[in-house]
Amino acid sequence: DEVLSLGLEASFAQHAPAAEACRAGARAMGLRLWPRRDDIMATCTTAIAVPEGLTDVRVRDHVRARYGVQLSSGQGAGNLVRIGHMGVTARSLYAVVGLAALGRGLVDMGVSLDIGAGLEAALERLSRQATQQLKK
Repeated sequence: DEVLSLGLEASFAQHAPAAEACRAGARAMGLRLWPRRDDIMATCTTAIAVPEGLTDVRVRDHVRARYGVQLSSGQGAGNLVRIGHMGVTARSLYAVVGLAALGRGLVDMGVSLDIGAGLEAALERLSRQATQQLKK
């Protein structure tokens, strides 16, 4: 109902800002995105490669149990976790919450990351996007 009332194009347009913020944050944390080229990434989700020595199942289970955040699997594309950007998760801070939970979960499992840099990069991107919207 929400998509139909908003319209397909407007609904799809909400995905990109969340994806851009999430990807900026993941990169700033030191995580590797999949696929490697931005021009072929879908805006409805950000796929992040799980660091060596861990499995997506272990990471997803830990993040859900410890932080109450649901990450998706790579759905056969490899050892990946995904943070979604559709519907309500395309709004505001959902991408930041997903990044924070993933980053904290990986640190819990012994991965060295700069979570603060990642969250700062995501928030900066969201702030720029909000400023641009206000100018319109």
